[in-house]
Amino acid sequence: MTYRELFAVTDLLNDIRVGRGIKINHDTKVDLAEAENIFKNIISDIDKQKKKSDEKVMYYKLAIEVNK
Repeated sequence: MTYRELFAVTDLLNDIRVGRGIKINHDTKVDLAEAENIFKNIISDIDKQKKKSDEKVMYYKLAIEVNK
């Protein structure tokens, strides 16, 4: 996912949260399948860590690499 796509998905999620209609036009290319895959991968990673750990509280670090 590119930074631009991340920004667009963030705006889309905000619109959904505040109850605005979802408006995706031809200028906004949002690949929701890509965003879904990222969230599924995060959930999968957390589930794997939960199986390995006996801790009551786990911390999951997410890093986003941005090329300048």
